Amino acid sequence: MPMTIRLRSLKAAISASILALPLAVAPASPSSAADLIPFKIGISAPVVTVLPVWLAQSQGFYEKEGLKVDVINMEGGSKGIQVLLSGNIQGMHVGVAPIVLANKAGAELRAITSTINTIPFTIFTTPDIKSPKDLKGKNIGISSFGAETDIAVTLMLQKFGLSRSDVTISQLGGSGKRLAALLAGRVDAVPLIEPTITIAKEKGFNPLMDLEAAKTPWIFDSVVVTRTYLREHADILTRFVRAYVRAAYLALSDEKAAKAEMIKRFKNEDPAVIDATYADFKRTMPRDAAPSIEGAENVIAQLQGAKFEIGSTDPNDYLDFSIIDRLKKDGYFAQMEKEYPIK
Repeated sequence: MPMTIRLRSLKAAISASILALPLAVAPASPSSAADLIPFKIGISAPVVTVLPVWLAQSQGFYEKEGLKVDVINMEGGSKGIQVLLSGNIQGMHVGVAPIVLANKAGAELRAITSTINTIPFTIFTTPDIKSPKDLKGKNIGISSFGAETDIAVTLMLQKFGLSRSDVTISQLGGSGKRLAALLAGRVDAVPLIEPTITIAKEKGFNPLMDLEAAKTPWIFDSVVVTRTYLREHADILTRFVRAYVRAAYLALSDEKAAKAEMIKRFKNEDPAVIDATYADFKRTMPRDAAPSIEGAENVIAQLQGAKFEIGSTDPNDYLDFSIIDRLKKDGYFAQMEKEYPIK
């Protein structure tokens, strides 16, 4: 599908969604379980970067902050952004690239946290693809058009001197679905993130390009909200981020608890997979849970280089540090470091 058509479709969907946004009224502080404030957060796929969201839920951290949080798998960042704009969820766990494209189409989204400020993808191919030239005419699976996987594939093709017209790009959904399609032979290449990276290696697929090894500045996964919700419900978001940060510190300091959560969520008990996935999280999780200005700048630059149409080139039009800064000022991170010392 041509990029101009995709952007036009996204703009139309977003414009309609914005009109559907409900008026919000800040609720009173909850005093019992029945008074917990509902909050729905979408995730792009069940991957390691979502660990703080899950762990905060299973450990009851949201309830301690007065929230009842539902975590919903949207099977792709672009789809999740549209649901966020419809008002059916209050937050979306997604990278900054889809925010840039959505804001160009009329949205006003902001990333308020980050779990990874580099590109974590490894692009795997079937064993018969030995070199970049072998990609010509092949089918590459992504989550959805305009999502981080779509951007990663474009960057890979550019690096190899290829264009999107040299391949077929198919929308498949989350990392697990992309791996399943590769296993079934329905596609020839897919970008993957842990835990599917380790599984793909075990299955003998070819890691054609490791974007993570380059440690390219990026904002791959973050909590994203509408600017309106941030302005009208800063207290609710602060509660959510407090629980989220506490869960991140628990995961960083308690390997056993983190791995138990991953086994439950990924439904995979393979020690090699779980060990590699946990090591990936511990290596990439920012200790202040903050999005990276440098990462946002590179996202913008790479989108421009890949000929995507974007609006503002100011990273501050896509990021908001107000909640993280408030927690730092209040000593919350210092408190977490004492409660959950990281080895």
